[in-house]
Amino acid sequence: MRDTEGLDIYLQLAAQDRDHDRDGQLLARLSQLAREMEPNSESDQFGSIDIDNCLHAIAQSPLLFPTALARWLTTDSDVRLGKALLHHANITHLDQHFPQPYDLTRVLEDEAITTARRACALAAAPSVSLGWTLSMARDFPGSDEVRNCTTELLDYHVEQLLVSTVELLGSPDSSFLELDVSTETLRKAREVQQVLDELPRLRELEMTADMRLLYSSLKRSEHREIHRRAEESSAFRGLLHEVRLKYTSRPVIEVPHDSGTEEMTLAMSSHELAIEPPLSELTDPVLGLMRRNQLWRSTSS
Repeated sequence: MRDTEGLDIYLQLAAQDRDHDRDGQLLARLSQLAREMEPNSESDQFGSIDIDNCLHAIAQSPLLFPTALARWLTTDSDVRLGKALLHHANITHLDQHFPQPYDLTRVLEDEAITTARRACALAAAPSVSLGWTLSMARDFPGSDEVRNCTTELLDYHVEQLLVSTVELLGSPDSSFLELDVSTETLRKAREVQQVLDELPRLRELEMTADMRLLYSSLKRSEHREIHRRAEESSAFRGLLHEVRLKYTSRPVIEVPHDSGTEEMTLAMSSHELAIEPPLSELTDPVLGLMRRNQLWRSTSS
């Protein structure tokens, strides 16, 4: 769905020569437009292409994103818009191996604190939540309230996202390598990781070779069944020509032409993305949910 108001806001947000003094007006217009739209009953997302484009433009802007996220996540009527913006940031930085730095000098201290807590409560990408927390410590060095909040949230990252925290803080690309609170947290996280690595492992809880083979076979069968059902229900089944790939060490596709069929080898490259969920999601989901709810309800006061 396209609307004139949303398109106009997007064009101004994405303009190269945008007047930064009018950023506040544009964000206010966008939030007002979002309040007037009914959310999708299944995904709680906006059914507007232009709002989605606006959020994407904001997520890519170093100046707009901190201001917009802090404003919307701390305002009850705009929380849904703030969650949608955070979702865009998560997608952008999901595979990032260093904390994303943010300029919080245009953000109020209490809004920065509340946003940091709520980003953790929403299980934001570790590079986003950790980057916001460290940026807050860097931009508000003299605040006891920020110092207490930073300590609490960094401990939360060590406790819930240990592997990601060690990787992000230890990255040579991190802009927080000289920040004392970052180096101290990295030292603490590595100590915790070393203690966990030295714990005895029970062989009884590990899969045998036969169990691993059986598990792989079950996963392959599951994937085939998923693809089969997807193909049966696809609207493109009767419109597009289906091509089967033959796999040896490299995939091969058969290309028919006038003189017969020729096999063409395709160059392939592997890609994987590892995502670490909060530890409590695996060990105690109820306690983890309570902890995140507590972070959400907490404010700078």
